[in-house]
Amino acid sequence: FTFTRQGDMRRVPHPIFAPSPRAPLAALSAQQRAMAAPQATDAPVAATADDQTEQHCIAAARDSGSRRGNGGRGRVPEEALERGSDREPDDPAGARIFVGEWDEEGVYFYQAYNHEIANWAVEHQRFGGPLFNPTRMTWIKPSFAWMLYRCGYGEKRNQERVLKVKLPHDIVARVLSRCRCQHGGGGTQGRVQWDPARDLMSGDGKNPRKVAGQRAIQIGMRGYLSQLYVDSVISIQDVSELAQRIGAAHASGNPDTMAALAPELPDERPYVPKCAEEILQRLGIVQS
Repeated sequence: FTFTRQGDMRRVPHPIFAPSPRAPLAALSAQQRAMAAPQATDAPVAATADDQTEQHCIAAARDSGSRRGNGGRGRVPEEALERGSDREPDDPAGARIFVGEWDEEGVYFYQAYNHEIANWAVEHQRFGGPLFNPTRMTWIKPSFAWMLYRCGYGEKRNQERVLKVKLPHDIVARVLSRCRCQHGGGGTQGRVQWDPARDLMSGDGKNPRKVAGQRAIQIGMRGYLSQLYVDSVISIQDVSELAQRIGAAHASGNPDTMAALAPELPDERPYVPKCAEEILQRLGIVQS
């Protein structure tokens, strides 16, 4: 069946629902790649981040960690969760495209927390409070469908609240410049994982449907990168209710129920972070 945008007289596929796999960015034309990149005038972030900013964040991370001690009590151990992510053998030419919702101001990411952390974050429009540890390993996901898969539509313990977090373009590029592409353990401050993509428009009520041939990016941060993320948030929105309604729509098996939610869904599309080409290649965002 085919969905339409609200108010559109033609029956054309909504870009979120397109069934065919997207081509790798390297296969896109120069014009198409330019359309996927945010409009900005400053130079791409190179492999070496700003030393003053990095040292400031490292100092803040150490100070916060020593003061808070076991400040992460009650929070889901996200590092362990992502080690158990939906992994498959890497595709030699897999469609590793950074897909998410973004505008001129920044990029949206998703995280799931318990009620206490989420309530504090939404009220103050930043992360903090007695149960939040800003320096521990944390994972952000630009794919709403993948977040719903991870948190079970907000039904999993300590992941009942799904937050939509906006970051500036330059911070996304700076974080990625310090990441390595790997699964599980590792000694870096940042990690990128590519897991099988999930379909926001269909599922069995337990999980969104897996999309063959496509990968979704996840970004893991700890230490000074996690602190940089916390300090750079533009806005935080609670989308827990929407997550639950999507779960109910998937469980119903009725395509009309899911189609009715279309106006509320994120407009996710290919995104090219403003990083140096070598960084994009290292993370698999641009295929060589």
